[in-house]
Parts: sequence; C-alpha cells; structure tokens
Amino acid sequence: MSVKVVIHIGPPKTGTSAIQYCLQHDRQRLAENGIYYPKHTTDVNGISSGNLNSIYDVTASLGRSINKGKVDKLINLCEKLSMHTLLLSSEFFFENMKEVSCAFPNAIFIAYIRNPLDSFESLYNQSVKRHHKVDPIKNLPKLPKFYLTKLEAILDEIGASHFILRAYSKSAFVGGSIIDDFYSILNVTPPLITSKSINPSYSFEALEFKRWINQFCSHSLALKADKILQNFKSDLGPFSLIEPKTYELYKEQAVCFLNKLQSKHCIFGFEGLLDDVHNAKQKLYKNQKLSEKDFNRVANYIDHKAPEVYKSICNALYLSSYRSCYTGTYGQAFIKKYKLSDISDKYMYKTQVINFIKRLLGKTTNAEELPFMLPNSGDISRLRNTLRLSDDVSDVDILRELAFVAEKNHDIGLAYMFMKRAQKLRPNGPLINKKIKLYERKIDSANTEKQIPK
Repeated sequence: MSVKVVIHIGPPKTGTSAIQYCLQHDRQRLAENGIYYPKHTTDVNGISSGNLNSIYDVTASLGRSINKGKVDKLINLCEKLSMHTLLLSSEFFFENMKEVSCAFPNAIFIAYIRNPLDSFESLYNQSVKRHHKVDPIKNLPKLPKFYLTKLEAILDEIGASHFILRAYSKSAFVGGSIIDDFYSILNVTPPLITSKSINPSYSFEALEFKRWINQFCSHSLALKADKILQNFKSDLGPFSLIEPKTYELYKEQAVCFLNKLQSKHCIFGFEGLLDDVHNAKQKLYKNQKLSEKDFNRVANYIDHKAPEVYKSICNALYLSSYRSCYTGTYGQAFIKKYKLSDISDKYMYKTQVINFIKRLLGKTTNAEELPFMLPNSGDISRLRNTLRLSDDVSDVDILRELAFVAEKNHDIGLAYMFMKRAQKLRPNGPLINKKIKLYERKIDSANTEKQIPK
C-alpha cells in the first residue's frame, strides 16, 4: 500500500494554531476517513509546534534534526492501520523545507498566502506578545514580505508541483473559514465545532503594556502576564500601528508582489485575496504611547485578575530600579501599591530566583525561567577557578562580594538579589542584614527622592 503524505507548513500568521487545534481534536474522525494525524502537545495558550516532534529529535551537538527512524515508523504505522494518508502540520517545517522535502520526497505541501501588509502588523504584534519585543514598529520605505519571499524561494528550489497554494482570505475560503477551506483540501466534511479562540489578538492597551514589561520581566513571568492580557477588553476596537501614508504605500506594494507571485504560481482563491487587499481600509491608527490613565486600567486589571502576577511584576520592576522602566511614569505608577520590603520575602524565592541561584552554583536550570533583567554572570565554581579561590572562601562570601560590586555600579536591584541569597545561607549575618535594609530603603525611597524639587 502506498501512503500519500500531506504536510501543512503554514507559514506563520495564516491560521495554523486554529487548524492544528481542530485536527488534534478531530483525529478519530480523520482516521475514519483514512487520514492519520499524529498526536501533539499544546502550551498554556493552546499554541502548538504541531507535529514537529513526530519526525524531529533534539541533540546536544546538532540541535534539531530529522530522525529517519521516526519517519519510517509513521509510514509503517499508516500501512499497518490501513490509512491512505499521513497528515502533518508544523510551521517549523516551513523554516526547514529542504530537509523535510528530502525526508518525504513525494510529499504534497500545503501553504497559505496572506496579504503581506496584514502579516507585517500581525508578526510585529506577535513579537511583542511572545518574543519579548521592546522596540516600536518600524515604518520602513518598503513593505517587508518576510515569509512570502522565503516561500517564493522554496517553490523555485523544490518545485511548485509539490505545493498546494491557497489564499488566506475570507472571500476566498471554501465554506467561509480557514477550517472549512483546509478540510476541503482533504476532501473531508469539516467538523461542526471547529475550534476555540486560539492565540487571540491583544487590544492596543494590552499590547503596549506588554511591550513595557518586556523590558524587565523574565520570559516565564511575561508568559503569565500574556495569558491575562489576552482577556483584557478595550472599547478601542481593531487598530493599526502603521502611519496612514505608509499604509497606503504598503498596500500598493502588496498588490504588486501578489500579482507577481500569481503570475508564476497558481494560488487557489487568488482573486478573492486580491479584492480584499484592494478594498482594505486601515483600522484606527494609534501612535505607540499609552496614556497614564490607560496604563493604570491595564495594571489594575492584572491586579484584580491575578494579584500574585502583579506583585511578581512589581518585584521584577524594583530589581530594575536603576533603569528608565522603573524611574519613568509607568514604573512609578505601577509600584505605588507595594513597597519592596512588603513583597520581597513572599515573592523573591519563587522559580525565577531559585533558578538563577542554581545557575550561579553551576546546576542545570531552564534558561526560560531566568530573570530577564540579570546579566549573564558565570557560576560560583567558575569564579572560584578564575580567581583561584580556596575552599576557605564560602559561597556566602562570594555572593556578598558580588552584591558589593553591583552596589558600586549603582545596580541596587541586583545587589539586593545577591545579598538576599547570602542571607538565606547566613540568616544572622549582621553586615548582610544591615545591607539588605539599606538596599530596601534606597529602592523604596527612589520614588520620593524623585519627586523632591531641586
């Protein structure tokens, strides 16, 4: 029995999360129609890397690499189960098409074509939402085409005959939705309940608030904030961050590029996509600056929904007291509810700091959990070797000296963190306790000192 291989590759921002969610929850019905879709996991936001791990391994030397044994096992399993089609989906495949196409030389690849103008804003918003982006969007003279430029190169290299190209457009979707359209390719009736809201867009206020906390929050804390911010409602409605004149220029460039692509390759539903681009009206333009009133609305929302997250953000902000994110209007407004001494003992020794100390001691930890605002310090063993310190010098002495160095460089937040760890190891050390009180006073009084007229 010959197994047909169909691989959905995205690209990003073309409804991949919704498609994967639906396929994952419709595996039994797909199997009844002769299509095998391997199981995969999702994160706390319902986002998934799809079937990445179904064919890839992670190795220390090579990073991610295709496991030929996994590929063969999937094909053999399909034959054993009498499935005529193996269906895979992952945006990661798009970034590694050469090796994926070599592993499945006869595969058919599904890719959706989206208006590059929409993709540009959507990808920027996603970079703030999930990838710690801090800078505002750039108004470039030419519209970045990102994934479409790469897709064009892939089509030339692998051959367009291996691809099914579809327009990502409500006007072009068979059945009016991305799910109905995707199932039409499979020649399977779509399920009645297709998906839940996966990876919903931020409101403008939530986006700008997230961009602010990206300056000083760890990735793990930012992820907790992200889940809350996705549910923050705004009366503003849909928005655009591109200046109106630039938007019109980009629209013309998008039409030209799509026409060029269609002249070389057949895109199902292209006319509907092109009409959507021609008729697109810009959403309300917003300059990337929150009013203090709107900032406080988001902050209060987080405090109401998840006070422990608010306090953790507050704590991370205090530890960045030497930076503009703390001394600025937003930072000073955010810390009004809590002094550092009120929250530190309760919130300092959670996952972020524990993992940071593990790293100092040379122990394995998850890099994602490390405090984002901390420099890349070497561990204590490395410091011992570099400075040729004997075992007579304790970990407490090293942590204390690190605190003194940070204090001398006016990094009171980092000095406080080192000294608090030293206090854990030597709770009754008079100098340690004296310094901790001094650091707390300095950080807690920073707001007052800032307001004293010169």
